[in-house]
Amino acid sequence: MSHKTASPGLLRRLVGAPGDRQRGFAEAGVAVTGAALVLGAALGSGVASTVVSMSDGVTWLPDEETGQVVQINPATGRAERRLQVAAPGSELAISQADGRLVVTDVGAGTATTIDLATLLAGGQRRTEEPARVLVGGGQVYLVSVGTGVVRAVDPLTLQDLGSPYRAAVPLADAVVDARGAVWVVTTEGDVRSVTWKPGGSRFEVGEPRPVRGAGRGTRLLPHARGVTVFAPDGGAIVQVGVGRDLAVAVPALSGEVLPAAQAPTDLAPAGVPARSAVVMLSGDRLLEVGVGTLGCARPGRPAVFSGLVYVPCTGSGRVLVLGTDGSRARPDVVAPAGRDPRLLVDDGRLVVHTEDGSQAVVVEADGGTRVVDTGRAGTAVHDPRNAASAPVAVPAPRPPHRGAGAPAGSHQRGPHQQDAGRPQHEQPQQEQEQEEEQEQGPDGEAVAPEPTAAPSTPTGPVPTARPRPPAITRPPAGPGGAASTARPTSTARPTSTPGRAPDAPTQVEATLGESDGYDDDVTVTWSPVSPQPEAYVVRASLSDGVISADRDPTPDPVEVGGAATSATIRVACNTRWSFSVVAVADGATSEPAVGPSLRGTSCTGAQRAPSAPTGVTAVAHPDGTVTVSWTRSHSGAEGYLVGPVGGSTTATDEGARSVELRDVPPGQGVRFVVEAFRGDLRTPSEPSAPVAVVGVPGEVRFAGGMRTGWSGSTYQFAIGWDVPVDNGSPVESYHVVWSGGDYSGEEVTTQPSFEVDLSCGGRTSCVNGGEVTLTVTPRNAVGAGPAATFEHRFSGPAGPSAGEVVVASVTPRTPALEDPLVEMIATLVPPQGWVAHSGGCTLVTTWEGVERTRPVGCSAGEVSAGTYASGGGQLTVALRADGNGALSAPVTVTVPDRSAWPYCDPTLPRCTVTELQSGPEPGGVPEVLIGNPDLDPWRASQAAAGTFLFLGAGALRALRRRRRPDMVHVLTPTEERPG
Repeated sequence: MSHKTASPGLLRRLVGAPGDRQRGFAEAGVAVTGAALVLGAALGSGVASTVVSMSDGVTWLPDEETGQVVQINPATGRAERRLQVAAPGSELAISQADGRLVVTDVGAGTATTIDLATLLAGGQRRTEEPARVLVGGGQVYLVSVGTGVVRAVDPLTLQDLGSPYRAAVPLADAVVDARGAVWVVTTEGDVRSVTWKPGGSRFEVGEPRPVRGAGRGTRLLPHARGVTVFAPDGGAIVQVGVGRDLAVAVPALSGEVLPAAQAPTDLAPAGVPARSAVVMLSGDRLLEVGVGTLGCARPGRPAVFSGLVYVPCTGSGRVLVLGTDGSRARPDVVAPAGRDPRLLVDDGRLVVHTEDGSQAVVVEADGGTRVVDTGRAGTAVHDPRNAASAPVAVPAPRPPHRGAGAPAGSHQRGPHQQDAGRPQHEQPQQEQEQEEEQEQGPDGEAVAPEPTAAPSTPTGPVPTARPRPPAITRPPAGPGGAASTARPTSTARPTSTPGRAPDAPTQVEATLGESDGYDDDVTVTWSPVSPQPEAYVVRASLSDGVISADRDPTPDPVEVGGAATSATIRVACNTRWSFSVVAVADGATSEPAVGPSLRGTSCTGAQRAPSAPTGVTAVAHPDGTVTVSWTRSHSGAEGYLVGPVGGSTTATDEGARSVELRDVPPGQGVRFVVEAFRGDLRTPSEPSAPVAVVGVPGEVRFAGGMRTGWSGSTYQFAIGWDVPVDNGSPVESYHVVWSGGDYSGEEVTTQPSFEVDLSCGGRTSCVNGGEVTLTVTPRNAVGAGPAATFEHRFSGPAGPSAGEVVVASVTPRTPALEDPLVEMIATLVPPQGWVAHSGGCTLVTTWEGVERTRPVGCSAGEVSAGTYASGGGQLTVALRADGNGALSAPVTVTVPDRSAWPYCDPTLPRCTVTELQSGPEPGGVPEVLIGNPDLDPWRASQAAAGTFLFLGAGALRALRRRRRPDMVHVLTPTEERPG
């Protein structure tokens, strides 16, 4: 049977009799169209379109309630500083990477860059339309998604660099990968890379990659290179520019999608709030995790940290932790104050913060957590727009009182101001007594501060001090109705009670006694009362309200026993005083008995030293400060000098009764002395009891051992040092900074050793060598100790040597579906001597005894080692230095068989596609296996449509045959075929 006679017969059998040929031709057309669709789906013939197959430190957080950004140190858990960047309640967005910080006030439409070296605003830019700031690869970009414009801007001034890229259509999303390439997706579904070329001051625009079904809801997730595209508009997830092209159909992907801010290629998650689910590419699988059943009804934007997926749960105040299989991996992380959590991965830690901004949670790599106070109550606030402004102290709940000798902005602290980091109940008892005295007068009245004399400050260095003003009271009025003042002691604070008060003393008299030219002793007498009280309290008050400004107007009250009938009190000379006596019994006080006024002697000003202060106590605090308190001198001192025995002193005014000293030299058994001074005359007190004062660590001393050398294209040197003297507070960390030539960097370590890796990257030091300076600064709870510097000089590497490891591995590259060959890829990690070799290199491959060579570069990277038709053979790869002749150590591998991967035979409309499987366990998370990424959902739909049409044509033919049996004729093998 010839071909010419077979075709008409086949056609007649399909279309039937001549009278029925019109319907037969229609059936044939349907069958041919279906077959074409199936072939197009299998072979990618272009019959139908398809979905494109695509594949320091410190941390800054926004505090939107205050309009500030706060710098926290996750390593120490402390707030370092705050910057006032916007009005309270503003919506703030922070872009931070590569040592750059840009803060966007979303409501005002302004972006401000902060110079982290000075904490000053480097530049500000206002945009008329919403814009995003992208930071990556050492570059800053400004993206206007509404108009599709991408600008490269100066990192400090935010001014345009060169010409922008204009997409001509709006963008659905834009991100920047770790290499600095900007990836954009338009609302029409085109994805492309836009890479800034500083040398040419222009953008290099990549070819568009259309994603079928992508639209306004499409979102991008950046990786080290490339992006993952989440296209809920078309139910697809695509990876582009990541080294493997991948397209996966996800029909359930719909609604708003919130991808992670950044993630590795093989673990790319996104939250889908409308479905209470998280979808993620995990290795070679696509998982859809129903987190609603785990108590997370509204998942937010997840973060990948330490190989796990952290999912913020809006409305529940916690963060869910998932493993790579979608199961719960760790206990939930509770957000501060139960607010909606936000996630930030920075400096090897995950930070959970909220819009409240007052607290954050730091998550370590091992899962440990700790709450960080962001320092609203104690961290200085800077205005980055004003270089001349001083730090602005954050208002405390209860501001301290200041005397005349404590101007605003000084380092003084009143007794009402609690030590930072110390609860109220841990303050010294004397401080609390002073607080009580300052709050109430002798009759329980509220009191106001009074001015004190300015202190006399001696010359020479002194520890920084914060003096505490004396307790201030307002006593009852004097005899003439003029207000008088008094200062009670801690033992003379009688208060009224509901019980019966004792009778008042009578016959109060005052007699002038000895004088030292500044103060007079006055003896006050009275007639006793019956029954005998517990005590009498004698007070002196100004009679005429006039006194020299440099004198103490308020002598301390004097308390004596209930059997006494006299007491001596010291008052300022040349001043009229009146004296009162009250009886105290069962907590009740009598009415004051007031005697006649008395003027003191004339002030001669005799050069007589003041009496010594008494009751000196010292309390050392964990932050290295020391609070010293004392009882005032009985004679008229002009002020006090406070400091450690044999050390420098701090001056206070005469009214001070305590002072907090900073910068005190650390040590064990430190005693403190208070000296009363008048002019050049000084009288020291008895030393306080010894205390242990902590301080910053001592200086680091570098140890003798040191390890250096080249490893591939990296120069390494490791150095250790002795643990410095901790001065009473253990060393917590070391801040290491290295620089020199074309190298620089910094890191914080807890170990007394460090290894610096200096990557070559074409630097001059790779060839010529250079000098690196290493600076180590120890820190403890008190602060940073002195920095120690170590200088190291190194030479360039030697040339290529035979037998060195240059070829690190030889692995197969996943072949394309239609490719029958397996390509082998050699990964080169040449030592620095090879990288610096100027003569070029040759790749040498040996397959089944045949040696082949081709020129390649001498630098690190991946190169093709050829393609091979069958598996099982041995392939040997090495690199040879041209001119030098050195041959590297060979690497021998077995080429795998092509059948290890899916394959589409171009001559057959057939490919292998893996099927949907269930989760890891009954009721578990459903997963889709990605077996043949090129057979995307659109091509699968095309194949299904073609199959349907082909089968439909057969069904029509069968139906027509049943209805018209008389028109059907089956030929026998011996029957003569007509025509």
